[in-house]
Amino acid sequence: MTTCVFYQCAPLSLSLSLSHPPQPTPPTQKTHRGSTGFGEVSVQSLPGNIGTHDVEDCRAALAAAAAAGYCDPTRLGIVGGSHGGFLAASLVGQYPDEFAAAVLRNPVCDLSAMVHITDITDWVFIEAWGSVEGMARVSQQPTGEDMERFRAVSPVKHVGRIKAAMLFLLGAKDERYVRVDQVGGLIIKAVMMVVGIGTRLCVCRHTMHTHTMQYTHTMHIV
Repeated sequence: MTTCVFYQCAPLSLSLSLSHPPQPTPPTQKTHRGSTGFGEVSVQSLPGNIGTHDVEDCRAALAAAAAAGYCDPTRLGIVGGSHGGFLAASLVGQYPDEFAAAVLRNPVCDLSAMVHITDITDWVFIEAWGSVEGMARVSQQPTGEDMERFRAVSPVKHVGRIKAAMLFLLGAKDERYVRVDQVGGLIIKAVMMVVGIGTRLCVCRHTMHTHTMQYTHTMHIV
């Protein structure tokens, strides 16, 4: 199960200050289509639809929270790790006017780069193409069509649209994503610096994919 957490945050700043809003608001957590606990049909609905079904579900939850008066939609931040980081990056890219800040912890930013070095190559194919077609396509040498598809569903496709201040937290010992997303994060950071948007990238030397050390859990709210 993956979770994206939305926070009401202070006005946009490089420090990504999610603390000290005029009216503190508890985070909103969303379980999107494809998460475990709702049967196999639900689980299998996500492969082949990442970046759309999951993103739309998270955005719908946020809209419902705003409509109920639980948050100020003009001061929103988002935090996500792993696939939650994929969601956070996708949301700020696809809907750049709806978020003031984002924190991405070992996120998936670019499947077309990730496929060459990750320890879960099959996951890349399945998530991009769907369970059946993805398994049939799994290879250490992706085709040009595969690479186009990987790029099309990746958050990096929308990097030029991002307006939110962003903080990347990467574990140096992560064998799953970090080596590629250190590069992906630097690319995003470079683009955002050109357009004048604050971005920070922090590499935590002793953490792996799960960012289990306590300081990585609290860094995004400091």
